[in-house]
Amino acid sequence: MHSAKNICQTAATPAASCAVNFASDNPAPAANNNLHISQWYGDDGSHPDLNVQHGIDSVGSDLLYHTQTVRKAFAAYTQGVWDINDVFTLTVGIRYAEDEIDAEENLFRYIEAAAGPLAGITGAGSGSLANYNRANGGLVTGADGIERGTPLAVNGGIPAAVSVYRPFTRIDRKTTGRVNLDWNVTDSTLLYLSATSGYRSGGNNLVFFSATPDYDPEELLAYEFGYKTQLFDDSLQLNGSFYYYDYENIHTVATEVTPPLVPGGAPGTTTSVLEAPGAEIMGIEAEVLWLASENWTVGGNFSYTPSEYDGDLLIQDPAQPQTPESLFPDFNKLTQNINGNQILQVPELKYTAWASYGMELSGGSRLDFFGVYSWIDEVYYSPFESETEKADSYDRTDLRATWTSASSQWVVAGYVNNVFDDVGVLQVLRNGEGEGYRQSSGVTSPRQYGVELSYMLGQ
Repeated sequence: MHSAKNICQTAATPAASCAVNFASDNPAPAANNNLHISQWYGDDGSHPDLNVQHGIDSVGSDLLYHTQTVRKAFAAYTQGVWDINDVFTLTVGIRYAEDEIDAEENLFRYIEAAAGPLAGITGAGSGSLANYNRANGGLVTGADGIERGTPLAVNGGIPAAVSVYRPFTRIDRKTTGRVNLDWNVTDSTLLYLSATSGYRSGGNNLVFFSATPDYDPEELLAYEFGYKTQLFDDSLQLNGSFYYYDYENIHTVATEVTPPLVPGGAPGTTTSVLEAPGAEIMGIEAEVLWLASENWTVGGNFSYTPSEYDGDLLIQDPAQPQTPESLFPDFNKLTQNINGNQILQVPELKYTAWASYGMELSGGSRLDFFGVYSWIDEVYYSPFESETEKADSYDRTDLRATWTSASSQWVVAGYVNNVFDDVGVLQVLRNGEGEGYRQSSGVTSPRQYGVELSYMLGQ
């Protein structure tokens, strides 16, 4: 099997493109995919993951990936708590993290192409269809000096083996911290103020040879003011917070244009993690828990989270049917600035309300009823804030009733999930011109109902 990795590791003088992090140090549109092309010599059937001994079987059988990531993570954390007095408490923490990441892209592929794109093939099979057939036995010279075709002759594109190998390594180190001040206003009221720095290590985009092969760590500064209170003899609990998150290099999933895999080929697209320069999230959260009586318990929570990218980031959008690649020769320049757009997959508003009622029955058994209602605001699944990749808001109501025997050995429950059968979108997947701009999505489960019977052994 023709392997770019083997060529890089066994060559006496490996090509410069074999070097670790070569793709990172030579970003697209430079030729950074470490492409190695070979004449196709057939497949002897010895490799269990390939089945092209007599030609490929299907559209998907000519592509094999051996892509891997090995991550070693180390972290150390400590914190100290200082009771300044009976009212104020100060907490200070520090954390050191180190992530070592070794990754590689390794692709093997059978292709058929015209002579031009495969001019890099060396040896007698290079440069033209005739040369390929001469080397492959498809064109032989008879005793009369005349070349004649054989059953091995190739009349269309030149079969070739292509392989790409891109190795990467990186070490990310970061020290983060936390400072929190608690104010015990009364025995039932607590106010707190905190500042926290956060970090998520960088990584590599390892699918379909992204034009952005790696991305740097994501960093966060979070400020929060909150309260925790208990009222009415501790039967009512109220918690809430106001927060502000300031992101730097926030990881953003987007579609980008990739350079051609073979010389003269067409550019492709890939879904990659890109670095948005920054983002801001401001929000309010609150929750309530009320022990209304011996039987009734009521609770709920809500969050309001406006967010936006606050730095310029130009991203290509190849999934827009208004600008098909085949009609726009400068398609790679058709970018959109996501500055000011809502952060993808962050709903602005969501809330939940629930209630439970429990009652003791004669003989010691118990009956419990539970219901919950939730609502989630619209959300975008790409940073372009386009209506075509927006999931509309949806709500859901679940009901459950449970009977428990006096011995607690028998439990019988009946439930109805998603009572009103409101199906919501959980993910939107977009495709470009090659897929006819097809869109697909993942959705929540429709209405479900059933009965559960449980028996506890050893009670």
